[in-house]
Amino acid sequence: MRIDETLRRAAGLFVELPPAEPKETKPWSVMDTDASSPTPSPRVSAQPIAPMPKVAPARDPDPVPPPATKTVEQIVRDSPGPNLDEIKPAASASASVIDGSGNVSLTSIYGLANLPACPFSAEQVLELLSTLPAELPIQAKRATVNVTVNAMAKATGVTADAIVADASRKLAALAAYAKSYADQASQFITRADAEITALQAEIEQKKRAIDDAKDKQTQMVHACTTESDRLDEVLEFFSLDVHPSKYASTPGDPA
Repeated sequence: MRIDETLRRAAGLFVELPPAEPKETKPWSVMDTDASSPTPSPRVSAQPIAPMPKVAPARDPDPVPPPATKTVEQIVRDSPGPNLDEIKPAASASASVIDGSGNVSLTSIYGLANLPACPFSAEQVLELLSTLPAELPIQAKRATVNVTVNAMAKATGVTADAIVADASRKLAALAAYAKSYADQASQFITRADAEITALQAEIEQKKRAIDDAKDKQTQMVHACTTESDRLDEVLEFFSLDVHPSKYASTPGDPA
């Protein structure tokens, strides 16, 4: 799945929020009386005992509201920092995120996006999950992480919402940077291909010029050689038949 598709899917995921704290209610007391019942009088000797006050019926506890849910996109919107559609780190030659060994610095990408820091990052959650047994059920894993987050909440202020926002924003930064880098790479490849095509055409032109020069060289040498042989005949005609004339006899030839 491509990064932008992963981001679109992740933004629509629903996250269950922790239940709201129940309202504090007055403890039930046997002294709660019905407003219509008479107020008991103090006990006085030689007088009949007043009837016991009516006991108010036990009140049912307030019903627990169902847990609220939000999409990941809503959680990010409600968290301090940029929304997902506002995260657009651009790739540039002046801010390379690839070192000399060819390793990509994800921290540099997040830095270009100006993402806010999280006291317990998404990467730390992944490290925590890696320590849990693989066969542990997902609900047990979630409970373990929640216990850890809740234990850190008072000291660091971290919440599950903050972790979800951190992971989502980093995913958005990766998607935006990858798209920006791919666009720039595509433009470079298009220009380079055009230059290569032009160079190949120039190379073919040079090759044809070389072949033409070779043909003309052969033609020119042949013409010059032929004419030089003709002119040499004139010189041989008027010269004595002695060496180096080609008509000079060699020793041993018959006169």
